[in-house]
Amino acid sequence: MSVFKHRGEAPEPNKPAHAERRRRPRLIYVLGLAPQKIGGIEKFLRYFVMALDAAGWDSILCFDGPIANEFRSYISFPHVTIESLNNQGGLGLNCAGELWNLLRKHRPQAFVYAFNGVLRCFPWLARLAGCRQIFFNDHSSRPYGQVAARLGLSKRVVGRVLTAPLTAIVSVSDFTRRTGDALGVTSARNIVVKNGVEIQEIDPRPRVEFRKRYGITDKDIVVTQVCWMVKEKGVEALLHAAATLLRKRSGVYFLFVGEGPKCDKYKALTKALGIERNVTFTGLISNPTGMGVFDASDIYCQPSLWQEACPLAVLEAMSAKLPVIASNTGGLPELVENGRTGILVSVGNSEEICAALEKLVADAELRRSMGEAGYRATLEAHRIEETARRYVDMFTK
Repeated sequence: MSVFKHRGEAPEPNKPAHAERRRRPRLIYVLGLAPQKIGGIEKFLRYFVMALDAAGWDSILCFDGPIANEFRSYISFPHVTIESLNNQGGLGLNCAGELWNLLRKHRPQAFVYAFNGVLRCFPWLARLAGCRQIFFNDHSSRPYGQVAARLGLSKRVVGRVLTAPLTAIVSVSDFTRRTGDALGVTSARNIVVKNGVEIQEIDPRPRVEFRKRYGITDKDIVVTQVCWMVKEKGVEALLHAAATLLRKRSGVYFLFVGEGPKCDKYKALTKALGIERNVTFTGLISNPTGMGVFDASDIYCQPSLWQEACPLAVLEAMSAKLPVIASNTGGLPELVENGRTGILVSVGNSEEICAALEKLVADAELRRSMGEAGYRATLEAHRIEETARRYVDMFTK
């Protein structure tokens, strides 16, 4: 499969005639999120709807909350309709009437829902509306320290009833499949299709431009984390590791990309630790890969406290040939091979994070070799085109 030459761009989809579109089957994809940037999941959706179009299907994407205009433009194709479906939390009862209206309006042959958990009223609504194929796309991370175990009998019975119409569950990692199955709330078969990322040509210009924009010198070794600024992402542990490292050596710069409720707290901690000259919080960047975040970086960190399912930011970093320091929890060990594509550390252990940083900062050849190994791993097992194709093959058969 080809590597796209234009950063962040995918090939133009086929544009069916209006008469043809009326005859095409349709798929509704309900996602419990509101796209505010062009990140990993947004790129997957673009490739998915293009693959669905190539298979002769139209897409209806239903989001929970306001949608950024940049994303609307990014996925604005004749065969794609964007709908709002707010208040998707809980069992989905608060939006059941609105979803029923959307199902009756679009008359889809296939229905997919993702995020907020498998236990919803959605499968039965889709079945009653005549959908032949009904899937749950499981991206579920788990709380720190949670051990997946079989739920009580009453919860299992309710779960089996709610999920009875499901054709299958599609999990994004072996960890997600294993922990989901352990709950015992559904008898639906569980298929693993691991997340994919866009593989782009390496271009030195974004590295130079991004560093110049944020006042980072060419000689600095840049350590980056891209995330929603919440406790579960382990930003605090990385900041403490940064403070320890910067007392020992200079020339290391820490970049935190994203926004969230804990952002002000982390900025205050950075100042209290006395490392604000070596740390930048960029806030939301609408297209991290396209704007050069990973190109400008030398090391990527994902020190998550919770058990991540299959974080796309890690795959994006690996596709940019970055070594990855990550917590040894959840689905992260499926992506980061300790000692080969990066270094795994204990959850929340700033001392281990610092030791891993010291090792990589001091050894340019190790950074290069781990980055190359990670890049090959994404080429072999995490191409976004292949992920999208596998989804479409399942949903449309």
